[in-house]
Amino acid sequence: MLPYFRGMEAFSISLPKSWSELSDQQLLFFFRQVARDLPMNEVLALCVCKWAEIVVLCHADKHSCLVKDRKSKRQVVLADWQITFAARQLAFLESFAPKPVHISVICDASAVNADLQAVPFEDYLACENYYQGFLHTQSMECLAEMAHLLYPKLSDKVCLEKAELLSVFYWFASVKANFTRMFPHFFTNIPQEKSNLLGSADLGVGEELRQAMNAQIRALTGGDITKEAAILQMDCWRALTELDAKAREAEEMRNQLK
Repeated sequence: MLPYFRGMEAFSISLPKSWSELSDQQLLFFFRQVARDLPMNEVLALCVCKWAEIVVLCHADKHSCLVKDRKSKRQVVLADWQITFAARQLAFLESFAPKPVHISVICDASAVNADLQAVPFEDYLACENYYQGFLHTQSMECLAEMAHLLYPKLSDKVCLEKAELLSVFYWFASVKANFTRMFPHFFTNIPQEKSNLLGSADLGVGEELRQAMNAQIRALTGGDITKEAAILQMDCWRALTELDAKAREAEEMRNQLK
């Protein structure tokens, strides 16, 4: 609770403390402000007003404004520093969520599990390709393709708004960070994103991704192409667990040879 007062008038507001506390409506509001390309401090201030249900009525003076609490209908003058202080309580929004968070339903289509458990390995690989494609090209089409994989029943006729597409990008970015923690041996042994986003100045984006995907599939099939279809339909968590184990074994072998 954050108290705000001026003179005899006072009221308190309550704000979310983490990504996991945000509702679908709050997530969508945040991404709609991000989609407007506003400075982050302005985005956070708008979120404070929306989520705390206060309305700015007018400027009281050069450094304060008159606001109204929608619930109590009371009016109070807030100094600019007080709004800034409240906005800093939402500073967690300046970074990707530490654990995957998503809008659970978009256009009546439900999302897959936020952490991608039970998602086929093939769909995970496709999302990774589209994610890297977006980083390289900034094309919203890449995020739209991701959305149709992560919201399987999303109609092809639906045109998603920019805020919804950005929410998909933030979601998958937090998935990748979570996977790095969950499967450290595998993810620390693959090329990290560099200035060209894919870690290589010699290969094109498509070629780099194709080689990475083929290497992962070969590692899981042991070179037996008859197993490829089954591998691609495997739960991506199970596939990544196996890849992580193989990476750990390879690392131990290298250490023994040294």
